[in-house]
Amino acid sequence: MSGYIEKYIQGWMTDNLDMLQDACAEDFVYDDPQDGSFTKAQFPEYWESLKGDGGWSDTVVQELDGVETGWSWWRWTPEGEEEHQGAGFMKADADGVHLARLAHYK
Repeated sequence: MSGYIEKYIQGWMTDNLDMLQDACAEDFVYDDPQDGSFTKAQFPEYWESLKGDGGWSDTVVQELDGVETGWSWWRWTPEGEEEHQGAGFMKADADGVHLARLAHYK
């Protein structure tokens, strides 16, 4: 496995935008039903708008025919708000993470 999904999640966990961006392919798209969709070029501005604390857990990654699929549980507490939780789905290959899509649980 390429390790890009793990690197992507580690970027979130360590608040390291450079690590996260390094894990992403050029055509990366981040898709959150609450906040919208962002390309790799747009993602740093979105990242800077985030204020709060969160984390990822229970990550599972599999590889099939060179395509890695990952699932992980996330939690996020925006400043002054209650905690949000949900699942994240990621797809990657030898070029990096191409897609990160979130679903919110309430």
